[in-house]
Amino acid sequence: MLEEKEQQLDEIVSSFRRISHAFQQLLWKDAEELEITPTQLMVLRKLTVHPDIGITELAELLHLGNSAASGVVDRMVKAGLITRQRSESDRRIFHLAMTEKGKEIREKSKQSLRRHLLPLTNIPAEDAGELLRIHGEIVQILEQGRGKKKL
Repeated sequence: MLEEKEQQLDEIVSSFRRISHAFQQLLWKDAEELEITPTQLMVLRKLTVHPDIGITELAELLHLGNSAASGVVDRMVKAGLITRQRSESDRRIFHLAMTEKGKEIREKSKQSLRRHLLPLTNIPAEDAGELLRIHGEIVQILEQGRGKKKL
């Protein structure tokens, strides 16, 4: 019985790893076609959802250190993908924003990702609902294991 449970656990973890790997491969391919790095693509995605954030907030969202995030930002500013503007209220803080070039690349990325993920809409609504319910349960279990921190 215990062996079966361990095998089931291994299969669940393996399934998530395969999905994560496949998704990362799509991001790599997408970024490569857009002539940017996957990290730069993630920065553009984060800036879409969180416009005008600072480097510290960006580093947290990307799970990077401030130094690594700052290096990525420097390269993206140099490439004309984002701007770094000093805060008017606190001169020590910089806000990040996408340039037109960055927005254009982000839009192309969204279209490409939609194309790659569109087949997921063929999953019957009932199955998708069940999958999301189960994923919610898994997230709750994992968050409990991390001391109630959000993932």
